[in-house]
Amino acid sequence: MSRWLRPAPSVATLAVASVLTLSTAALAQEPAPQPAAPAAMTLDSGAGMFFHMIKPDRTADFEWVMGKIREALAKSEDASRKQQATGLSVLKSTDAVPNSPNVMYIVIVNPSVKGADYSMQGLLKMVYEAFPAEQQDIYKRVSGAFGGPTNRVNLQPIQ
Repeated sequence: MSRWLRPAPSVATLAVASVLTLSTAALAQEPAPQPAAPAAMTLDSGAGMFFHMIKPDRTADFEWVMGKIREALAKSEDASRKQQATGLSVLKSTDAVPNSPNVMYIVIVNPSVKGADYSMQGLLKMVYEAFPAEQQDIYKRVSGAFGGPTNRVNLQPIQ
């Protein structure tokens, strides 16, 4: 059959094509979903701990980044950030993590600064601002180092 003698499309075919065209146009007009900003991790009870699972081959990078965080907090002109630096301790577990190859780091915050963001994203943002020339190196060292989610525990000092 020559291309000039093809049968005309049916009404049903035209209807389906119209719906698909309209649906595609509607989807193209909707904005792409934006990822939600990570929630701040505050310790408003007075103290707390964060448990970070770090890949075993990336422990030196994590320890270096935690040093940069402490350095940025200490050199900040913001009094609450300086206060964050004084209450921050980083410890490395010597026990194996059950059913995991990762190494557990515990960040103890005592005392905590009420309302301060202790999330890794929040702390890294502050480090990037404090050391703009080192942003790429900091990112490379922290990117991919985490072997799982960070867990937080709010603690209330009793003495």
